[in-house]
Amino acid sequence: MHTIVSHIFHVEDKYVSYYESQHSTTGSIYLWIQSHYGYVNIMIGLFIAFWAKLFFKKYGFNLFEIVILLCFILGMTMLIYTVFAIIEGVTHTSVMVQASIVAMLYSVWAIGQFFDPYKIPSYLKALAIYILGYVSFTVAIFIIGLSIDLILMKR
Repeated sequence: MHTIVSHIFHVEDKYVSYYESQHSTTGSIYLWIQSHYGYVNIMIGLFIAFWAKLFFKKYGFNLFEIVILLCFILGMTMLIYTVFAIIEGVTHTSVMVQASIVAMLYSVWAIGQFFDPYKIPSYLKALAIYILGYVSFTVAIFIIGLSIDLILMKR
């Protein structure tokens, strides 16, 4: 659904934008990310799951259970983005910043609800793992891109 709506209203490049003056592997990866955001959400979910497993260790959930939770949550965020893409397409008003905020707030709320809905630290941890998940995904992309470029330069 999200892919169709984004394509119809031409809002694909507004979620993740990456522009560079010189061609690099990292740039190519970010161009792929820009056009395949649904798949990327699953990958980001793996990074968030890793941090959730560390931060919420005492709850006894295994990594696969957390990944399933995050697949549902990130799927819902894609629906949030879809609604905002329709709003942007119809009104021609940029609302992707607001969509990102709503999606992040929903994700933090849902993760906090899953682990311990009655404690504020649960939501603070959820915010931390959400941010750490995105940051570690971004760092991993840069490391992979840079490594490939360095390997290709040595040839």
